[in-house]
Amino acid sequence: MKLEISTALQLKKIQVEKFKLEEDIKGSNKFILAADFDPIELVNSKNDEKYSGLHFTLKVNDKSKNSALKCRIEITGIFDVDKNLSKEKQVEFVLHNGLSILYGITRGMVFQACSVLPPNMRMLPTVNIAKLIELKMKKEVE
Repeated sequence: MKLEISTALQLKKIQVEKFKLEEDIKGSNKFILAADFDPIELVNSKNDEKYSGLHFTLKVNDKSKNSALKCRIEITGIFDVDKNLSKEKQVEFVLHNGLSILYGITRGMVFQACSVLPPNMRMLPTVNIAKLIELKMKKEVE
């Protein structure tokens, strides 16, 4: 089937700020994940066009001892959002879809960068992005 390209949200640019990875083939196969994000907005100085973005941090087994995989990744994604959508819908698209896109990219980065670990020890699990957003919003209110 032919896929339709989304006009609601497009990733325009991605910047990897930090990518630190440690592998230990003798370590245990576990994943303790921690993530955070911060929304950002950029304005193109040439034409005043606004872009929405997210700075995303992922830590895998950050404080864990004897794990096969440890990593810390910080990336920023810049998105072009359909201006015909309400502001609320635009924010929703960037948060939910944008974070899903960025997490998917980080999963791929980790999988590809690992050199000694078998596939089952380097494939990060899927996560509940809605729960991450809910926890972040709750933290912001407190």
